[in-house]
Order: sequence, then structure tokens, then C-alpha cells
Amino acid sequence: MILNLIKIENTEWISGRELQKELGIIQTFTHWFKKQVDRAFLISEKDFMLLKTQSTGGRPSNDYLITNEAAKRIAIVSHTKESKKIIDYLLKLESKKQNLELITVKEAAFAMKVVNCLKYINNQKEAYSLHQNLFIEENNDKINPKYIYAEFAKYRANIVGWDKEKTDKAITEYLNNHSGYNRNKLQSSNMQIKLSVMDIGEAIRIAVLDILYSKHEDKTLAANFSILCKNLAKEMQIEPDKENSKNLFRDKEQIESVKAIELIK
Repeated sequence: MILNLIKIENTEWISGRELQKELGIIQTFTHWFKKQVDRAFLISEKDFMLLKTQSTGGRPSNDYLITNEAAKRIAIVSHTKESKKIIDYLLKLESKKQNLELITVKEAAFAMKVVNCLKYINNQKEAYSLHQNLFIEENNDKINPKYIYAEFAKYRANIVGWDKEKTDKAITEYLNNHSGYNRNKLQSSNMQIKLSVMDIGEAIRIAVLDILYSKHEDKTLAANFSILCKNLAKEMQIEPDKENSKNLFRDKEQIESVKAIELIK
């Protein structure tokens, strides 16, 4: 079955022997694979690597691990009736990867850093400003300056799913069910603070959208990444914090500013 192509979970490497089997090719594996390396112009250690297997009594039957891209190229040059199925499968796999339905450990770790960065309301405000500044810059000569901020509010509400009316209604309902807040102070606060109090994950989702839209990222990818960050915040039990700590980012790999947040390419 095609799903058996993936020999090692959560990696992008595919078994050469499984690929040969799926393509319906009956040849000596080593001889066949060497031909594919030449025909598909594959590069050792970049497109494929040797996988030595342990002997079970006879001679070891080595395998090669190949990348998804290399597997597509081999399938294309194979010209078997099974090759189309392989190509379609790998294209769908690549699509999932691009849309963050399938992510690497590195990408997951990066998303956790984004979540930790955006638990600070000041960083959420900075994300909002990035998005707003870009909108103003791109529409300054198209929209009357008198109305440009109102137009941005409508444009952004359509993206994030929240406007002032919806936010105010939600915070009122929240305050009716939760005590211990200064009602007047909280109701006069901005959207970022209200959302962070009600649902920090939702506030982070919106901040991620602000950042990625300000960088012209793909809309579907931005939406998927923002939802991933929201779910991570929930699982990590992140709590909102008003102020950024100067000593928070001791690790050089940590994100020091929302301006540094870009999806891993």
C-alpha cells in the first residue's frame, strides 16, 4: 500500500525498496536504484542516503532513504501504471507539508517559541501595529486619511473574525461569569487585552495572523499556523502577561521581537 512508503514516522525520508515495490518494478534493487540515480539526476547525501540493515542470517539487504522530491522524480521517469498513484500521493503529502497539516519537529519547536513570545500583550500590540502600518502604507493614496483607520478595522475584522462590537459583547459575557476583575478598566481596554483575558490562545492566533499578513504570507498557511499556535497555547497552559521581561530571552535562538517571526521555509 502507498502508505507503507513512509518507513520512518515524522520524517521526509522514504524507503527506496518500498518505492520500487509500489512502482511494480521487478529488478535487482541495487541495480535498479543506481539506474534511477542517473536517470533522475539524484545527488548522494542530498536526495538519498544509504541505510545499512542488519543481517538476518544471509547477506545484508541494504536500502536507500530518499526524499519526497527524489521519489517524485523517480516515479516520473519510471513510466509504470503505478507511478501516477505514487506521484499523486507525494504531491498530496507535499501539499499537507506546505499547509502545515504535516510539520517537522523543528517547525513545532519554532511554533512554541512564537507562542511564548506572544503571551506578552505588548508583543500582541506590536503585531497589530505591524499589520496596521502595512495597510496604511499600501492604501494611503487610495483611502481618505480621515477614514483609513476605520477601513483597516473593517479589513482586519474580516481576517481575524473579531470586531469591536463582537469583542465588547464577549467580554461583557465573560465578566458576568468571572469575578475578580476591574470591570470598568477592562471594558475600556483595547481588543488585545480583552481577548487575552478571555482566551490567550485566541489572542495569540490573531497576533500570528497580524504578523504573517504584514509579511504577505500565504493566507491558508497563515491561518493554519495561527490555529497551530492557538492549540499549542492551550496545551502549554500559557497565561497572558502584560509586560515583557528583559531577561526572558536568554537563549540566542529565542524570538526577541515579533518582527523576527517568519514561517520556516
